[in-house]
Amino acid sequence: MIHLSGEIDASTVDLLARAIEPRLDISNATIVVDLSEVTFPGTAGLRALARAEQHASRIGSKLYLVSATKAAQRPLAMLNLLRV
Repeated sequence: MIHLSGEIDASTVDLLARAIEPRLDISNATIVVDLSEVTFPGTAGLRALARAEQHASRIGSKLYLVSATKAAQRPLAMLNLLRV
């Protein structure tokens, strides 16, 4: 499980990518990202999560975003990344 916290924006998106990318090279994997401590999902972070989900899907893996905070739920749902 990958635990994220704080703001995920242009200034922190590289940290997000470094946490997720190594797991994206494994086909048929289940990748779980815990968003319970994310206070702000900026557009750069949302874009990175969307790209990660698309890449995982292409190689037969599953990316699950779990425990999204209220601050993260709406933008994730709008991008169809949050499955309630």
